[in-house]
Amino acid sequence: MPNDVPSPIDFHDASQARAWVEDTIARRPYRAQFFAAFVDALNARCGKAISVLELGSGPGHLAEHILKSCDVAHYVALDFFAAMHDLAQERLAPFLKIVKFARRDFRDANWTDGLGKFDAIVTMQSAHETRHKSKLLGLLSRAKTCLTPQGVLFYSDHYYEEGPYKNPELIATTEEQLAALLQAGFVHIEKLLDTNGMALYAAK
Repeated sequence: MPNDVPSPIDFHDASQARAWVEDTIARRPYRAQFFAAFVDALNARCGKAISVLELGSGPGHLAEHILKSCDVAHYVALDFFAAMHDLAQERLAPFLKIVKFARRDFRDANWTDGLGKFDAIVTMQSAHETRHKSKLLGLLSRAKTCLTPQGVLFYSDHYYEEGPYKNPELIATTEEQLAALLQAGFVHIEKLLDTNGMALYAAK
């Protein structure tokens, strides 16, 4: 297995985590389009009172949009970093009765243990935190085991393009993203949004 690509940020450190959040908001205003696209897709495809698992939930930005605009009965926010969960708990305070925080490393083979089944799994700008694109297939394959029979995966991440800011060992190309979804066993795959070097897929 290839070596992990090290992260330039220590997300275990609360000050670095908060600084990353502020920088991301400033540098990536297009994320608002993805938040809206997730909400629209969930409402169109998943019905009411749904259960949702978010992989790499970070500071709770995506969760906040979903919880405000979708009929959610149960939401599990999964992240490896306690500092991110702390930020998310502040942001999601109005929804804590239906939100559970799970601290798991989805690079581990057993990260799905005990999570249960969900109507939807969402992940945005997090799948590359497996720290090598060769591990994307494993992540998606394990995520699939947490879906109900009619469940939907909504997967969004940056894809590799030529340039100084994306590592080709870390970031998958669009072709590699699609191939990983197919190899993981998803057969109905639809690209919902593609802008600013990031794509959103719905997969069943």
